[in-house]
Amino acid sequence: MSNIFRLLLVLFVGITSLLFSCKKVEHGTDVPILSINESTVSTIQVGKKLKVSFIANQVTDFTFSIVPVSAGEALITENITVDPNTFILSKEFDIPNQASWIGEALLKISYNSSGQIIEKTRPITFTESNPQMFLVGGSVAAGWEPTLALPMSLYDKESKTKFEIYEYVTVDGSGFKFLPTNVDWTDAFGKGATDGTLLQSGDAGNITVSSNDFYRIRMDAEAQTYEVSKSTWGVIGSATPKGWDSDTDLTFVGSKGVYTWKVTVNLVAGELKFRMDDDWAVNIGGDLSALQQDGANIAIATAGKYDIELSRTASGYSAKISKN
Repeated sequence: MSNIFRLLLVLFVGITSLLFSCKKVEHGTDVPILSINESTVSTIQVGKKLKVSFIANQVTDFTFSIVPVSAGEALITENITVDPNTFILSKEFDIPNQASWIGEALLKISYNSSGQIIEKTRPITFTESNPQMFLVGGSVAAGWEPTLALPMSLYDKESKTKFEIYEYVTVDGSGFKFLPTNVDWTDAFGKGATDGTLLQSGDAGNITVSSNDFYRIRMDAEAQTYEVSKSTWGVIGSATPKGWDSDTDLTFVGSKGVYTWKVTVNLVAGELKFRMDDDWAVNIGGDLSALQQDGANIAIATAGKYDIELSRTASGYSAKISKN
């Protein structure tokens, strides 16, 4: 009988403890709690959109700010209102592409919890943005829509302001301009007072060409200058008429967004490569289905008349070499 009593006593204490424990958890859900979700990035480039996720419970409003670790005024401060029935919310913040933002900072939230101001922080690092420039205009494949602008590439490893692109440009279409982003027309570059100069202004003119052709387009955002020159592809090598001394040019037969060069030429047994603008800076070889910069020489087994076709797509360059 004593053992039964002890067992009942243990069960009673256990159930009572469980009930009190459940009551405490239920009571805890009524306390305002807010935190920054772990999904929020810890590193981001300036000039990008920062998405911050919050987890909220019984919080109707709070203050969000971004504060440099090195002290000073907050970079961003915003009061945010929360629907009481919302537990997870996200906000996007435009981070300006400014040097003053680069470095360590804190994402900071402050809110009222039962009459007490609670502050929480999460570290974040803002890094320098990758240099970028885009080409837009009615005379190129992108048209005048900034979101469709064509990305340019840096051509000088020592510079972060010198960009280039190879593109088919037409006389019609009213020319082209340069954009520092592919979002809108903010800070667009157009033609300056003279050929070869740029003006970063809404009043800047469009840059035009005198004939439809494939061009190399370069610009220097710092010096505010540009160059537009016709660009050619050729074949060179022991299998070609001029050997390794000079190119045999291909003819551009493409259009906006379609990049194709062709030539019909007598070849001999030997090797060849493709190169641009009679120079070795850009030369491609190797597998014809996926030509690579500085790729291997392409073998020609027998002499004869050949049709050569070079194509460029978003995935790179490919070629067809067919004997007649």
